[in-house]
Amino acid sequence: MVSVFDRGFAYGDSLVETMKIKRGQPVFFSDHYRRLRHSMDRAGFESPLEAEGLLNQAVALAAANKVADGRLRLLLTRGTPPAPAGIDPGENLKPTLLLSAEPFAGFPEEFYRKGIVCVTVAGNRGSQAHIKSGSLLGSIIARVDAVAEGAREAIFTNGHGRLLEGSLSNIFFFCSGRLLTAGEGLPLLAGITREKVISIAAQLGFEVNYEAPKLAELRKGEDAAFLTSSVLGICPVKSIDGVELRTEQNLCGNLNERLAELESASIE
Repeated sequence: MVSVFDRGFAYGDSLVETMKIKRGQPVFFSDHYRRLRHSMDRAGFESPLEAEGLLNQAVALAAANKVADGRLRLLLTRGTPPAPAGIDPGENLKPTLLLSAEPFAGFPEEFYRKGIVCVTVAGNRGSQAHIKSGSLLGSIIARVDAVAEGAREAIFTNGHGRLLEGSLSNIFFFCSGRLLTAGEGLPLLAGITREKVISIAAQLGFEVNYEAPKLAELRKGEDAAFLTSSVLGICPVKSIDGVELRTEQNLCGNLNERLAELESASIE
């Protein structure tokens, strides 16, 4: 049982991590665990959550649910106060941990062949963007609005119109042989796949620049963009706000191939 007074249920006072499951094991688990611990420290969660025990639970859950390939979602709430206490979280709460594992065959092949249509939204995750909170209402609203406009992803911007990240993804731009992505000093959640892509790109000889371009700075039909996330992988962007971009299938294919190698190495 989870109490209706649990802080996660009552206030969205929770942290979340989503991982790809490959051959029955969570991919890049240590990286996700590191980010979770950072979020716990910043949010003031008190928990003896230990990496090895958590990994064992995740693997056992995937096996019990017969999930060889799919996704694992970890939800950690601050816990339940002894009595309803309003928004003040109080102290010494025992966090609630919920793991769920489900099969997932992946996104349609068309996404990777033709690219994803995106639209921009005026807004972003704000000053606590680096914490992967379970409070995803802003992302949900942005995604709903994007779908209503015939798009698949919403791209957050800052007050100057710079393209920061997707509602549930990070974004890279490929312009004149350079890879651009928003720097972590801006309000964005730096994804685990984003980290891997930056590392892979450097190994492939690409110059990676921490810049967030404006849409008006992108050259129609010449510059390219792609999205990254743990489950989506690396997927080209077809257009942003109707501005057609070049679909870099070769680049995305090469990056995905290297990413798959790192995924396999992380579970061996």
